[in-house]
Amino acid sequence: MEQKQYTLQEYEEMAAQGHPDAIYILATKYRNGDGVEMDKVKAASMYKGLADAGDSDAQYDLAFMLDAGEGIEMDRVQAEHYFHLAADQGDSDACLCYGGYLFEKGAYADAEQYFMNAAMKGDVKAEYNLGLLYMGDYLGEPDKAKASEWFESAAEKGFMFAQSMLGSLAVEKNDLKNAERYFRMAAEQGEPTAMYNLGGLALSGQIKMEFTEAVEWLTKAAQNGVQEAYQVLMQINSQQ
Repeated sequence: MEQKQYTLQEYEEMAAQGHPDAIYILATKYRNGDGVEMDKVKAASMYKGLADAGDSDAQYDLAFMLDAGEGIEMDRVQAEHYFHLAADQGDSDACLCYGGYLFEKGAYADAEQYFMNAAMKGDVKAEYNLGLLYMGDYLGEPDKAKASEWFESAAEKGFMFAQSMLGSLAVEKNDLKNAERYFRMAAEQGEPTAMYNLGGLALSGQIKMEFTEAVEWLTKAAQNGVQEAYQVLMQINSQQ
């Protein structure tokens, strides 16, 4: 059954009567300039009213605007507050963002909890962040096996940074077949480090690849800011 589409005037009338859904939709329209003149200040004000009344979607959007200084003065303390409120209501995007705040503060165990909450709902960035937590010594001894599990879950969903990390882990194991596979998956999505590693493996003779293709990957990596790739290309040019 199709949901009824209301006119802007109808949304405004419902919002004036205090209907939360209409207020949220109107706030989003003002934020994006969707059918109305863009007014981010008004959007932030409308989100705040809803957020303070407990609406998790508005809490997340207000937090995002506070974090970026979008339509409202930047205030990372208040942004963290609203991310926290939304996260504790189960908003997976808020869990990811609040986990990031906790990580910045060094509260790694708490960050793990919120990343886990988001990851269990299939949030690919949260899965990747868990992998990074377990790769490091943030929670004690590094656990590469556990890190790999989360990277693999994110990689299966197409997350290029997880694919690149799996490529690096495969190199450590001298599993060059999988290293090439993961680096190629990430490189084809535009991940610069994977481009560099793929070209580097080829030039070092660790994987089979035409010289021109290897140089092409290194060139793309250099164009995307990988200084090491630029240096390798300079060496190649000096030898020709």
